[in-house]
Amino acid sequence: MNRIVMILIIMGLIITGCSRMPAVEVEQTPPAGQEEEVGPLPLTLVAVGDIMLSRGVAGKIRDNSAHFPFEATKHITSKGDITFGNLETTIAATGTQLPGKGIWFRAVPHATEGLKDAGFDILSLANNHILDYDTPALIETMDNLERAGIGYVGAGENLEQARRPLIIVKNGVRVGFLAYHEFYHYFWSYSYRRSFEATEDTAGTTPMKEELIKEDIAKLKDLCDVVVVSLHWGIEDSNRVTRAQQQLAYKIVDWGADIILGHHPHVLQGIEFYNDSLIVYSLGNFVFDQNRENNNQSIILEIALEDNEIVRVAALPIYIYGNYQPGIPDDARKEYILNKIAQLSEALGTSVLKEEERVIFGEI
Repeated sequence: MNRIVMILIIMGLIITGCSRMPAVEVEQTPPAGQEEEVGPLPLTLVAVGDIMLSRGVAGKIRDNSAHFPFEATKHITSKGDITFGNLETTIAATGTQLPGKGIWFRAVPHATEGLKDAGFDILSLANNHILDYDTPALIETMDNLERAGIGYVGAGENLEQARRPLIIVKNGVRVGFLAYHEFYHYFWSYSYRRSFEATEDTAGTTPMKEELIKEDIAKLKDLCDVVVVSLHWGIEDSNRVTRAQQQLAYKIVDWGADIILGHHPHVLQGIEFYNDSLIVYSLGNFVFDQNRENNNQSIILEIALEDNEIVRVAALPIYIYGNYQPGIPDDARKEYILNKIAQLSEALGTSVLKEEERVIFGEI
């Protein structure tokens, strides 16, 4: 093992401070004769929206396999050097439904097999469904992801763990991830005021509090080459970016984030560049069983990095068929989705180039 690999392993242990989830994925030692340190190689980060493997999707998994939700898009998601999404469900066999919540998501433990095979390296757990079945299901979800070799951010057994970043080292590039949840303070029953906020001694999600985000980015910035911040925020079923979202996004970029990836609205919102950083306000749904047309129109985002800088951002259109499985849309739907994400982004001042199969954003 060469010196640079050993340094990165040690750095990962310092960052996490615990053994629950390794902070760094390290490539194998270079072949003999190639041990010299070289600059970072090109890297592609693939990002998708909300992944929900319960309810109607669970029935399709039961009748087919854990791979069913990803079969039509695996050829895209698995080619990313790093692939990221928001896991909008627990993956567990334990836990009890939070009283009063009304909608509860829990996927079978072997659902991780489909995620892993589809190429997912890291998932955000900072959302309003990861505690649907209370603490036991959250803990089991983290355990199941760890056993599958899938990283996670944005939740933990306490606030300290929930705030810990995960750094993935790929192609010589250190990409650090953080995740935060806007709706952490909600609860659904006065008889059991269980919010989703992780505290000093309570499991939960990382609250979207400015002082925490600023502090976490400051600690992470010097330890990695690219900082990615995932935010669960915004207005459900709205394609409109709020002024509050935009103001917070600008602050997060000013604090040191290179890429912001948004989730929660379940529909697409625009893409913007600010101070050479990328802001994706909402990636929409990826796997979900909602039946409205707006919810079923989505994208897979490809972010190309060279020399630790964003050089190209492209959106590939997808459509959720049968309310269960994302796939490549037919010509009419493809054209509509490409036009939609282009127009939403142009409204934010982003230049776009629409090609036959994708939209390319901005000039960095």
